[in-house]
Amino acid sequence: MAAYLPHKLKDVIATANRLHMIQVDLAEETDQVRREQLNEEIERTLAKIVPEQRRAFLEELRDRFPCWEKTLAGGPQAAAAVEHTATSQNQLNDPEFLVEKLAGVVSSLTEAKKQLLVEKLRESGLLPDIGRDWPQSCSKRLQKIMSLSDETEITSDHIAQLIAMMFDFVTKLDPLIWSTWRKVSPRSSIRFTGDLKEVMLGAISQKKDLSECQAMLEKLRCLTAGIVSAFGQAGNQFTRYYMSKFSPSQISSMVDMEGGTKIWEAREVKYWRKYIELANSLNDASSENEIMDQITKYAESLMKGLGR
Repeated sequence: MAAYLPHKLKDVIATANRLHMIQVDLAEETDQVRREQLNEEIERTLAKIVPEQRRAFLEELRDRFPCWEKTLAGGPQAAAAVEHTATSQNQLNDPEFLVEKLAGVVSSLTEAKKQLLVEKLRESGLLPDIGRDWPQSCSKRLQKIMSLSDETEITSDHIAQLIAMMFDFVTKLDPLIWSTWRKVSPRSSIRFTGDLKEVMLGAISQKKDLSECQAMLEKLRCLTAGIVSAFGQAGNQFTRYYMSKFSPSQISSMVDMEGGTKIWEAREVKYWRKYIELANSLNDASSENEIMDQITKYAESLMKGLGR
């Protein structure tokens, strides 16, 4: 009789492991139940093996799981006792056996039970302690900023993904905002102070102080708010400028201040002449400059208020 092929011994080992698990699971059951379950498992396995290799398979299995023969032969009580006290105990100390056992039942567990098992594995050190490598002060600050309850678990993997998204957003927004500001107000006292992306990377690698990064982020926040709000007010600001310069009352005041009105010349004529004079100075370039100037004034005043 040919020996069972070495490359197929893994089937023998897997079957022996399954038989061990059945013995452990059914240790409190009757002899008949154990015998039936072992018998069914072996029959299912033999059905997958070609007839000429079955005897060799059973001999290999007997060497690795000697109790199955006793169980099938009518001595289940003694076999179960030996198995439970010796072999089963050894298997319970085998990590691979335990993992295989757990994997076999995990699909039937509730989410709460799964979470409990994960927590126990973390406590044992087998799983990384995700989300608990944050300093307590950092966790408290995140909970406060994000309005999270104390029960909310802050996991490092999700925070890392969020940081990556925010980093990408901020480092793309920064050059866009400063480029816009230079076009709107090239002579403004609010100047570009450096590459925010470089400073943030320096802060991450601890080559830059966090206070420098915080100051630049605060400046970007104020500048962004100022520009967005100023553009929203641009129409209203320009209307006020136009009315202050071209309104009838303003033109009348300007004419009266200039004086020199001739007796025979109607005042309305001089008013119209003054309006034409002012209107001739209004063109695309001057209008754009005035709008930009109004945006700059509004944005700077708003930024000063936000920066306090």
